[in-house]
Amino acid sequence: MVYYICAGVFILFDIITGLTKAWYHKKFDSSIMRQGMFNKLSEVLAVAFSAFLQYGGDKINLGFELPVVPVVTVYICIMEFISVIENLCDINPHLKKLFGKYLEKAKEKEEE
Repeated sequence: MVYYICAGVFILFDIITGLTKAWYHKKFDSSIMRQGMFNKLSEVLAVAFSAFLQYGGDKINLGFELPVVPVVTVYICIMEFISVIENLCDINPHLKKLFGKYLEKAKEKEEE
């Protein structure tokens, strides 16, 4: 249950910081918001599907444990953490000074 709550909170923080960023820059764009909401929906669906996969794997007795939920939720939390920090840095230049170099490194790793 903790995995689901953590992923949900990270997704919620990304939505809140994304809306705050749009409000700060006075750039509310419905097409960007719609794309963002579909991204969030796909993350929720990925968590739900991983839960179903893990549950199903346990019920049909594959002979080994299939810990999919922790892997999927940790990945989503890391993704959302980076997105929240990017949003906050875009709003506050002082945070960009603090986190900017780490974000650049994370983006380089992501591109690889």
